[in-house]
Amino acid sequence: MSYVFFLLYCGLSFHVDLNTDSSLVLKDADQQVFFESRYEQDILWTEIEELPQLLIDGTVAVEDKRFYLHHGYDPIRIMKALFNNLSSGSIVEGASTITQQVMKNLYLTQEKTFTRKIKELFLAVEAELHFEKELILETYLNTLYYGHGIYGIQNAARFYFDKEPHQCSISEIALLIGIPNSPSNYSPYLHPEKSRYRQLTVLNVMKNQHLITEEEYNHAVSSELKLEDFQTQTRSEVYGYYKDAVIQECKQLGFCSGNSNLIISTYYEPQLQKILQDEFDTHIQDSEMQAAGIIMQPFTFRIQAIQGGTNYYETQYNRALYSKRQSGSTIKPLLYYLALTQGFSPSTCFNSTETTFQISESVSYTPENYRSLYAEMPISLIHAISTSDNIYAVKTHLFLGTDALYNALNDFGIKQDEPTVSMALGTTDFPLIDLAMIYNTFASEGLWQKPALIQKITDSEGNLLYERKQQPVRLLKRDETLILTSLLRAPFDIKNVNVSGPSLLGYEPYTTVAAKSGSSDWDSLIAGYNPQMTLTLWNGYDENQPLTTTEERKISRSIFKEVFNRIYPKEQTGPWYEPSENLLAYRVDPITGTIDNNGSIYWYLK
Repeated sequence: MSYVFFLLYCGLSFHVDLNTDSSLVLKDADQQVFFESRYEQDILWTEIEELPQLLIDGTVAVEDKRFYLHHGYDPIRIMKALFNNLSSGSIVEGASTITQQVMKNLYLTQEKTFTRKIKELFLAVEAELHFEKELILETYLNTLYYGHGIYGIQNAARFYFDKEPHQCSISEIALLIGIPNSPSNYSPYLHPEKSRYRQLTVLNVMKNQHLITEEEYNHAVSSELKLEDFQTQTRSEVYGYYKDAVIQECKQLGFCSGNSNLIISTYYEPQLQKILQDEFDTHIQDSEMQAAGIIMQPFTFRIQAIQGGTNYYETQYNRALYSKRQSGSTIKPLLYYLALTQGFSPSTCFNSTETTFQISESVSYTPENYRSLYAEMPISLIHAISTSDNIYAVKTHLFLGTDALYNALNDFGIKQDEPTVSMALGTTDFPLIDLAMIYNTFASEGLWQKPALIQKITDSEGNLLYERKQQPVRLLKRDETLILTSLLRAPFDIKNVNVSGPSLLGYEPYTTVAAKSGSSDWDSLIAGYNPQMTLTLWNGYDENQPLTTTEERKISRSIFKEVFNRIYPKEQTGPWYEPSENLLAYRVDPITGTIDNNGSIYWYLK
């Protein structure tokens, strides 16, 4: 203990606050509350007087039987754990008391280091000096993690049994007491056998500590647990990914740290979020398949909905924000925008044939079209976009210089190691949010602003702490961006059928949209927009398992179509763009780019 006294001598001190009035309130775009939390988690606080005594006593018996005797740390438990760990040659037993666990959960990280354990110990001692045991235990039960994104005993009872804590049976209480020891292992949904073993262990402790009788024990052991349907429970609240992203943005702004009372007004649109979740549920049946989606508003860059995975309660990892995936052909429109600024028109032609590009004396590059289909003739930029012709893309990329696309990505804040030839085909990887930002800039006629989830932050007394300023800047030229938008109608244009067809034929929503799909061996993406909404989607597997079937590659496209159809039903007409005074509409053969009275309409510079 000499090291402990040394720390005390050096003046090491901590401030502990168990003020349960600290809260976080999130409001949607209509200023309706959709989330309230304690300690930055979705916690429904329950006073200890409202909790069943068996739950309280059972928790103490299982987790910290000398809780009412020690002063924050348990020397007997420490020595026992030390002996057992030394005997086994590894860490098989912890020594944290309930008070220490509360301090770790509220103030420290989960890292297993000596420094963190020392901090945890001192925080626990200070907490015991200032707070009653009942408040510490109340905080513990209300901040425990029960798996599947669930925090607090009340949320856990509702999630697993659709009951309030005081309504739970002995067998249900035993299950709830056992889960927090290892939520990923003891979830009855994920590992029913392990969960059952843990429940029986808890029941044995409760019986041996005379908290329940032999008769109650036998009845609890033989009782069949009636869990709530997992799919129903995990779909009841769809804002999980959005909520987590808001809290993260709040922290980046310098708020949401420590105990404070904050009211955050967001751009969250519950109806859009529900539509996304519904379509994910409808189109994704493979339990291993993952997907992500973002809905953003053009011109304002408000993020209105985020789907970071197929099911928030199974995994809280937000793939829309953090998973870097290859962009595939969805990057080509940015390349073609650059080409338009350098004199290309929708009718500019390159020959589409199998080609080997000699990059240097020792390096050559031979890209392939999908299914090795080539037009074997000059094709227009319109047709290249429609069929996602890779030869045309690489020729454009080399014509402009490989640093052009590299610099354009940098302008969007997307950093890459170095320019490469294959960059034109989307071999670069970045999160879906960055792709959404690019397409929302197209949708905003070239205007750009950093995307945001938070409109403003106030304290509980209404004092304004932060407000987002609406200050878009022109990143892309308006006329060329409008021409690009016209070109992004080509993937739906049936008049582009040649040796291969338009990449999105059959996936056009009722309303007019601009869109481009893309893929790699592991990823399927689509991004599209109208003047009111930008929708960006990805589907694939977390471990880069190849997409081997056509059905797997079509998931994001199907979701794209149905989301737009639900927001813009057939009987309604959505908005579309008008050409600027510098543009003219021509009817052309989209394959060759020549004037054709029976062709399709695309926009050109005068």
